[in-house]
Formats: sequence, structure tokens, C-alpha cells
Amino acid sequence: MASSQSDDLDPHKNDVYLWEDSWPGWNRNHVGIRACRRLIATACRHYKVKCPTVTTHHKRSFSFSIPTKDYISLQGWGHEDRGGLNVPTALHEAAHHIAWSLHGDRIQDHGPTWLGIYLDLLIRAKVAPEVALIASLQPFSLTYRKQK
Repeated sequence: MASSQSDDLDPHKNDVYLWEDSWPGWNRNHVGIRACRRLIATACRHYKVKCPTVTTHHKRSFSFSIPTKDYISLQGWGHEDRGGLNVPTALHEAAHHIAWSLHGDRIQDHGPTWLGIYLDLLIRAKVAPEVALIASLQPFSLTYRKQK
């Protein structure tokens, strides 16, 4: 199967999504929008970037970040309580916002620099032990740039 231009621009995306799916519960709603906003605000303060507006949408679509508009929307509803109102998804989108704020379009959306920011945020939020998060990347051939 030939890769699309989108895959060429973001070759790590599918592997990142598979890695996230390997962690039970990372795609389930388990916190509210207020908690997600606090997590994202804390992440942005740590990296000294402007905090985006954070909203929810109730459609069957993915959570997303539009860093050029300082905007994150988390999926608030999904089949069988799936959605983006959870710590990993909030931090995934925060990592996109932070990465863009720091690097613009000079890095890949799900590449090593972005993944380093995301891992740092997951570790700071105590989603899982650092050693477990890092070891879990190996089966998906994901690499990251450690944050200072």
C-alpha cells in the first residue's frame, strides 16, 4: 500500500496512535473538562507558552489542537464512553500546542521532539512510571528527544 502525502509529512502518527492504544483506558473519558483545562494550563506554564482555549466537541471525531489559533478541542462523547476527556489525550494535545509554540512547523507533528514533550508531560502527571512509558515505546519503534 502506498503511503499518502499526509503520512509522508507525519510518518510517526500511526505508530504513536497504536502505542497509545496499547495502554488500557487511555481512550476513555475519566475526567471532566475542568480537569483537562487545568492539566493543559499546568503543562503550558511549565514550558512557558501561552495557554490555549480548551473546549469539547460531541461528535465522533478525534480530539485536536490548532496551535496557530491557540485552540484545543477534546472529544467529549464517544461510543462506550470513549473520548478525549482523559489525562493522556489532554496531554497529547497540550504537547502539540507546546511543540508548535516552541518549534513552529520545523518539527513533525508526532515526531521525536513532540514525543519527548509528550513523554515529559505524561511523566510529570504520573500517568505511569517513566521506565514503563519509555520501555513501552520499543515495540512500536518510536524514538523521542529527551526534554531538558
